[in-house]
Amino acid sequence: MIILVVLLTMFWGLAFFSIYTRTQTRLVASSWIYKNIPLGNKILNEQWDDGLPIGVGNNNQGQYQITSLAMYDADNGAKIDYLSNNLSNADYIILNSRRLYGTLIHLTNKYPITSRYYKLLFAGKLGFIKTAEFSSYPSLFGISINDDKSEETFQVYDHPKVIVFKNEKRFSEEEIQKIIKNEKAL
Repeated sequence: MIILVVLLTMFWGLAFFSIYTRTQTRLVASSWIYKNIPLGNKILNEQWDDGLPIGVGNNNQGQYQITSLAMYDADNGAKIDYLSNNLSNADYIILNSRRLYGTLIHLTNKYPITSRYYKLLFAGKLGFIKTAEFSSYPSLFGISINDDKSEETFQVYDHPKVIVFKNEKRFSEEEIQKIIKNEKAL
């Protein structure tokens, strides 16, 4: 039994170490952004998270119009207007980690609007379609360990999952307001 515990512990340690042998997901995502998102596009990030893209080579954030969404602000009618206005004018949404959505989507009593926003976003109902996802999971001998359900700080600092959504349907501000308010939209 001791040998099994030691071997499993060694396996986990080496598998986790493997994330440090690959390029960090924020760098990979930033390189992809500079290659695939036209300069000058409007990108929405989230406050309380590292904004993307980060500088890579001669590229920097200043090449885009970047707005950080204040997702921790109180949920009320003003937040629906705020989200609708920003979403209707954005070209992309970049979730740099699960730091916010991983928590707020479950806090339906305190953040009912924000929770609905995330659920609608992931369901593709706000007009934004997932175009890219960058992850780096612990792995060894071809065995990958999905740690998306682990405690937030275990993943978001050194190997966060980055998700890029593109505004494909170009809904108006009014259309987005109706979708967020519509209980049947989910």
